[in-house]
Amino acid sequence: MQYNPNNILIEDDSNFRDEFIRYASFWPYLLLLIITLSIFSFLYLRYATYIYETTAVIEILDEAQDSEMALPTELTVFNRSMINLENEINRLNSFSIHSQVASKLKSNIIFYDVGNIKKSKIHRQNWYDNYAIDFKIDTDLVDSTSTYSIKVEENKLFINSFDNSNDILSQYSFNSLTTTGNTHNLPFELTIYSDSKISNERQLKIIPMSTIVAQIKNNLIISPLGKDSDQLSIQLLNENKIIGEEYLNELMLAFDFDGIKDRQLEYQRTIEFVDDREIILKNELELVEFRKQKFKQENNLSDLTLDAGNNIDQKYSYDGEIFNSESQKTIASYLLESISENNYDYLPINIGLNDFDLNNIISEYNLIVTQRNKYLSEAGPNNILVKSLQSQLDNLIVNISVSINNYLESIDIKIKNLVSKELEYDNLYNRVPQNEKTLRSIERELSVKEALYLLLLQKREEASINLAVVKPTIKIIDYPISNNLAKYPKPALIYLLGIVSAFLIYISFLFIWFSLDNKIHNKEQLMKKINKNIPIISEIPFIRDIKSSNVKSGSPSSDNRSILSESIRMLISNLKFTILDFDSKRCKSIVFTSSIKGEGKTLVSVNTALSLANDLSNDKKVILLGADLRNPQVHKNFGVEKYQKGISEIIYRNDHKNYINYVKRFENLDVLFSGSIPPNPTALLSSKAFKDLYLILQKNYDYIIIDSAPCLLVSDTFQYIELADTVVYLFRTNYTQEKITDFINEIYESKRLKNINVVLNAVGNSSIYGYKYGYQYGYKYGYKYGYNYGYGYGYSSSDN
Repeated sequence: MQYNPNNILIEDDSNFRDEFIRYASFWPYLLLLIITLSIFSFLYLRYATYIYETTAVIEILDEAQDSEMALPTELTVFNRSMINLENEINRLNSFSIHSQVASKLKSNIIFYDVGNIKKSKIHRQNWYDNYAIDFKIDTDLVDSTSTYSIKVEENKLFINSFDNSNDILSQYSFNSLTTTGNTHNLPFELTIYSDSKISNERQLKIIPMSTIVAQIKNNLIISPLGKDSDQLSIQLLNENKIIGEEYLNELMLAFDFDGIKDRQLEYQRTIEFVDDREIILKNELELVEFRKQKFKQENNLSDLTLDAGNNIDQKYSYDGEIFNSESQKTIASYLLESISENNYDYLPINIGLNDFDLNNIISEYNLIVTQRNKYLSEAGPNNILVKSLQSQLDNLIVNISVSINNYLESIDIKIKNLVSKELEYDNLYNRVPQNEKTLRSIERELSVKEALYLLLLQKREEASINLAVVKPTIKIIDYPISNNLAKYPKPALIYLLGIVSAFLIYISFLFIWFSLDNKIHNKEQLMKKINKNIPIISEIPFIRDIKSSNVKSGSPSSDNRSILSESIRMLISNLKFTILDFDSKRCKSIVFTSSIKGEGKTLVSVNTALSLANDLSNDKKVILLGADLRNPQVHKNFGVEKYQKGISEIIYRNDHKNYINYVKRFENLDVLFSGSIPPNPTALLSSKAFKDLYLILQKNYDYIIIDSAPCLLVSDTFQYIELADTVVYLFRTNYTQEKITDFINEIYESKRLKNINVVLNAVGNSSIYGYKYGYQYGYKYGYKYGYNYGYGYGYSSSDN
């Protein structure tokens, strides 16, 4: 961050850099998380059940393009398909077809190879190398799941049966590797001949057919390959690739056979219709032939030669038209009779009617019959779709009947007109002998019956040929192929998920931790919280071994280059640039205080006194006062007892004995300890006796270093603060809460403390904010405090 000339804070990218360093400082934990989750990912992939995808492609063949009765239409001319792929997909995914396939393949019997941790689904042919199993029940009718565990030990067979909750129902043991010839309640007979891993445990599970069909349908995906394509992609997810390929092969065959069966029903109905009508026509034909024979015998006729003129030829032409019309009438009458006997069954098609619209209606009727039969087999007669189709069939029957009646009426009118035309030539026929006319009438009737009989025989042969060689309904484009790579789980995705999860856990944990963290951690953070007019003159590093700073362990000298000594020298140097005039001969006093206990004021004050004593000339004197009468800590740094007599005795008991202690290692450093803990420290420090003591010390010493009590907790420091030249106010990183800075701002604005200089202690005791010295310093100070909740001063006995 930086400040403009108007002291307005300007944010830059340093915030982002600081935050990045703050989060990145815990990288070893991130690395540990990544390694841990990678191990979990490896173990999951090692023992997970892999699902493979088997894919096949088929093309639905358009039946309308193969129909002999189909005339070119606008759709066929422009190669527009008449196939409804949604209907085909529903038929391919129908419960009935899957039930047929599952029943044929015995898909509800599942075989497993049991390992130490997981079991694998395998194809029946790979269950054992050489075995035989014969089921004594109809496995298609089971209504509950049953599991059987098979083990082989010492050439003996052990079988346990389990229920749905994996509780053992029965246990069986056999002295050989076969159950045949033994008494048991198992639903199968098993004989194992040989196996390379015969000691491995195997499992056999029998589940209800409806359950396995539902599972397969859930794992089956059918989708068109394109918007205008007649091809379908069939994808099946399964644990075993061989089982998936086998099932799709059988599914395609069953689907093709289902479509072929629908076409065969139409041809079968045509054959049945022709067979029924053939018997009637054959009898009628025999009667006409018998009449002809009888007529010739009665009239002694053997051969007649007719010689007719041009008019007679015209009459013959009308006779031919009458013949054709009567043939159409007969066929239409037979068809009308067939309709009256029909009960939602197929109607014969292509039997010689010349009415194109009537033939189309019959084809539409047969198509709806096919749909009704399919829904009837799957949903039952009360299904709304079945009833809707029956309603359509009823309407079509009415339409077909009306059309046939209209057609018969049109034929009758046509015959009537032809007969009327024929009457015009009756005079010509009067010249023809009556016998010849009669015979010709009989022959005409005979020819009509013969032509109709031959037509029906031809249609029956055509229907029989079509029934035998019905074209397939599908074309297999790609046979089932399984992907060698598992559909899921995908190793790369699992490892990536593990790494991403590690990052998310890492960042989430740190984010929550940082969000809940209310401590001061670095100088920049402190600068944002305190008044901008309060200077931060120094930073004291974190020292892990606090004993190294003890006076007993050694004395700071001018050539001591420890990080603590350097930071104290920097503190003293910066004090020279504030208000202290180190060159004057007047006594300078410095009060070291803080907001709460544990922020290191005693350590800094002691080392400041030691540093001053070491750097000053011999004619200069420094005295260190332990003014924290409630929880004295200075004595610990000099290796003396806590109840060493000092300030309390001088003031409280009015004892003017010399309680000043001379530090042997420093000729120009004296220490006046706190003394015994009094019941009223505030009263003692605000007394005239303390001020008199202070004035005496001012005359005898050049520097007075005062270790005072925390300002937030008690008011002791404020009793004599006006005597000091400057106040060094300490904050401790990772210890002092941000909210406490409100207190120093408050006392600064109220001018309760003068010449405040802030020192940040224990800098670098954590690298979580990217602010670390390389030398660390630790200091524990354990008393509790409160702010905006009333002041309290609950000390422990130790300030370490």
